[in-house]
Amino acid sequence: MVISKIAKYSKLVFVIGIFTTVACNTMTTAQTSKVTTVYQGSDEHFSNPERGFFMPFTPLDNTSNNPLQLSELQEVRNNQMTLLRKVYLISEFRNKPLSESFLQTLSQDLNTARQAGVKLILRFSYNWVGGGEDSSRDRILSHLDDLQPILASNYDVIAYMEAGFIGYWGEWHSSYYGLDSNNEDRKAILFKLLSVLPSERMIALRYPNHKMAIFDQENPLTPDQAFNGTNRARTGATNDCFLASIDDWGTYSHTDRGIIEQEKTFLNLDNRYVVQGGETCNSSSFDDCPNALNELERMRWSALNYKPGDATEIIEDWETQGCLEEIKRRLGYRFRLVKSVTPTRVKPASTFSIQLEIINEGWASPYNPRPLEIILRHRVTRREYHLPIDQDPRMWMPGSTQVINAVTRTPDTIETGTYDVFLNLPDPAPQLYNRPDYSIRLANQNLWEASTGYNSLLTSLVVN
Repeated sequence: MVISKIAKYSKLVFVIGIFTTVACNTMTTAQTSKVTTVYQGSDEHFSNPERGFFMPFTPLDNTSNNPLQLSELQEVRNNQMTLLRKVYLISEFRNKPLSESFLQTLSQDLNTARQAGVKLILRFSYNWVGGGEDSSRDRILSHLDDLQPILASNYDVIAYMEAGFIGYWGEWHSSYYGLDSNNEDRKAILFKLLSVLPSERMIALRYPNHKMAIFDQENPLTPDQAFNGTNRARTGATNDCFLASIDDWGTYSHTDRGIIEQEKTFLNLDNRYVVQGGETCNSSSFDDCPNALNELERMRWSALNYKPGDATEIIEDWETQGCLEEIKRRLGYRFRLVKSVTPTRVKPASTFSIQLEIINEGWASPYNPRPLEIILRHRVTRREYHLPIDQDPRMWMPGSTQVINAVTRTPDTIETGTYDVFLNLPDPAPQLYNRPDYSIRLANQNLWEASTGYNSLLTSLVVN
């Protein structure tokens, strides 16, 4: 069998510390037969899954949904982006079920995204250009039932969903049926969204005060509540007018600075464990680089709109003022390997430990599940052994360094010889697990193996 996997997971020690990156250097201690490797960081901007700027795909008018083209999505990848936001206009279905042809278009788009190596941020709206009516609560709930099979079959290429459906542009305001002002309607629609979307994915709400009201809870999520599968733990945030005014055009429930500060403090803590995305709206006195960097960091942004060649005035301002490249690098997570301590020799069917130090230099953590594993690859036969590490990268907070002490075990049947050692953070979905486009690249020099999506530890291990 070419690939062997070890199902045993071992406890890890979790420590916080700060270390300085130096040039790559390796030293071996004879007494312990371990090698310590220190890695060189990189300031390069490169793509990583489920984070960064996203390409917006919005309706051209109020009557059409153009299918995504593979060439368009390949261009997204060529622009070092892994996300796009697709708004589906469903105005023709305000009073009837979603058609089979529409559902086929949605399914086709998700498959095209999979081919291109990107993921979608989804929104559904009953109006777009010029506003107009939305639909009733019962019809929205029925449409969500229509969508459920496709969402279940394709959640692997859905990064997250924006709540949508209610009001103008699906932004949860100006609802013809008053759904935006009725907390019970909002709750029913959000809970239905969460029930039809697989539990591995989140819904992003437009307004932080809506989340507080729906869950009758003004306190942010705690570490014990994070990623536990509850509706509250799966409800994140999206801001449709970032830095457009003092209250981001209604994102915050008041123009009073005290109330805005309270809601921003809520997001700062809640967004440790849920997604924060959104888009710019219009230029204002609030969008200068110092304030933009502060707000992006404070609210732990993972995804923001950007269309190369058709940039908004805000994006152009950031480029002129010199902070655009930092924003590209730091949206979402950015993991840098500081050092590793690995054994030089092991035996078959024996336990061994590896220590890793990883710092998160981004503004957020991953919001979707992500495994961590050590890969041993035989230098001659190229046979690989995947050794899972019991660690959740979603808990690697921005600005912190994780010291991971992993104890794992070589397989009984592992062949003797010299192995190269890699760190792998693949997508957990079976269809994407072996796709390099969906694996996390570390912010280091000379570690990334593009053909496999592995990060080399620049060290070897002899099995004898």
